[in-house]
Amino acid sequence: MSRDSLTQDESAPQSEADRSFWHYRYKFPRKVEAAFQAEMDRMRERRIYKTGLTAVLLYSAFALTDPAMVPDAYQQAWAIRFLVVVPFLLLTTWFVYTLRRPFAREMLLSAALIVSGISMPWIAGLSRHPNAAHFQTGITLILLFGNIVLNLRFRSALITSLLMALMYGLTLTRFGALTPEVRFNNLLFCLAAVAISLIANFRMDQDQRRAYLARMREIERNDELSHAVELLAKISAEDGMTQIANRREFDRRLHLEWSRARRESKPVAIVIADVDFFKNYNDHYGHPAGDDCLKRIAAALRSVPKRPTDLVARFGGEEFAALLPGVAAEDAAAIAERMRQAIVDLQIPHAASRIGPGVTVSFGVAAMLPVAHEQPAELIAAADAALYRAKEQGRNRVSVYEEDQTVPMVRADY
Repeated sequence: MSRDSLTQDESAPQSEADRSFWHYRYKFPRKVEAAFQAEMDRMRERRIYKTGLTAVLLYSAFALTDPAMVPDAYQQAWAIRFLVVVPFLLLTTWFVYTLRRPFAREMLLSAALIVSGISMPWIAGLSRHPNAAHFQTGITLILLFGNIVLNLRFRSALITSLLMALMYGLTLTRFGALTPEVRFNNLLFCLAAVAISLIANFRMDQDQRRAYLARMREIERNDELSHAVELLAKISAEDGMTQIANRREFDRRLHLEWSRARRESKPVAIVIADVDFFKNYNDHYGHPAGDDCLKRIAAALRSVPKRPTDLVARFGGEEFAALLPGVAAEDAAAIAERMRQAIVDLQIPHAASRIGPGVTVSFGVAAMLPVAHEQPAELIAAADAALYRAKEQGRNRVSVYEEDQTVPMVRADY
């Protein structure tokens, strides 16, 4: 379950952080509770194999005491241990590790504990030795193991513990050698073990919930910080009006691509575009219409280059620029021509234009193979020179920089 799918009022862990678990029956809201239990189930799944084998080893180790505790029935005790209980525990460990339904997993673990617990009075009932009356106190260890080591869900731990305590209390009546006081003491001992282990189980559950809350809050804080960083980066790199890259981002990317092209001996091309008679457009239609015009032009220009490395940016005012790494001059010119046609196809009326009824754009194209002594500003100046030639030749056209072309003085903002 993704965190984004949780509703604001019901699910956000931080909204519950300052509320006591006691007021909510020790649980989170429904969707957060499901996510928490899913994480706990994954944690139990990771450790169930080692825990199950540990249970088998501990249970089997007590076979060493069977000849002393039930000397007249220790062979039957070993048969119960190693032919019934241990195989069942091993099968439970394997099935629990492969089961994917948490409810079925909890039921199987509870069944394994109950089967292990039943084996204690079963073995004790086969012997007439006085020590057999104390044999079934092993149920206490099984209770502790299930509630604390296995860390069953609290409801499963409560039901399993009460069933085994009831079974222990009923079987105490079978041993006439025990006085009523001793029986009461043993029963009270078992009930105390139930209470202590359930308290420990409950507190572990609460600690796990608090730890889960802390992790979720930390994740959310990190997500918020990452989002803020991304937003800041976007703001610093994006032109607020046209929603394309700004001049700062264009310059940064140009320097990066220039360095890469120098290392790889590849060309870098840029296209500079200027909206024809845009001042006249603003004066005639007003600045809001001018802003809308620039937005539509920016979208049209951005739609032409297709590669992830290509960048279209607002260069300043009514000027735009496209960075085309690894593209030769003739290919860049073809891209610029598609851009020019895309603007014409918009058919934005321009009654104040001197060259036609609609908005048009002039393009200057330049490409260079970077060498040690050249800088990106020279490429910009070359594209700017080509743009001026396009304007001199009548606007609404693409001009490509040529080696013998005069390069104007580099602008101060380069």
